[in-house]
Amino acid sequence: MDWESVFNLLFLPPQRCFYVGVTMEGLQVDHWKVNLQTFQWTKLLSVMPEPAYFHCAAVTPAGCMYVHGGVENRRTGSLSVWLVVPSLLEITWEKLLKAFRHLAQLSPQQLLGLGLTHTLIQRLK
Repeated sequence: MDWESVFNLLFLPPQRCFYVGVTMEGLQVDHWKVNLQTFQWTKLLSVMPEPAYFHCAAVTPAGCMYVHGGVENRRTGSLSVWLVVPSLLEITWEKLLKAFRHLAQLSPQQLLGLGLTHTLIQRLK
C-alpha cells in the first residue's frame, strides 16, 4: 500500500458533517455534509434544537452528533442530534443508560447476568 492510500484511509473519509453555527446571514441550525472526493455539499434534514457558534462537535459511528459549548446563550452543556435514523439497538441503549445510570459501575459479570452482550459492555468503558 502506498502513502497516499494510507493517508486517504486514515485521514480523509469520503464525507464530513458540519453544524454551521453562524454565517453572514446570522445564526444557523443547519447541518451540512461535504463529500471530500467531489467537494459537493449537501444540506441534511436534521437541525440543532438551538443555534450556537464557537462550539465543538463530534459524530459517533452510529450517526449521532454531539455539540458542546458555544457562544449563543453561553451554555456549558452538550446537545445531541441524530444525523441518520438510529437503529433499534441505539435507541434501546440510550434509554437503558438513562434509566440505569449506575451500569458503568457494575462488574462485567454482573452486566452479563443482566443480559448485556460483550459488545455493549465494551461500550461502557
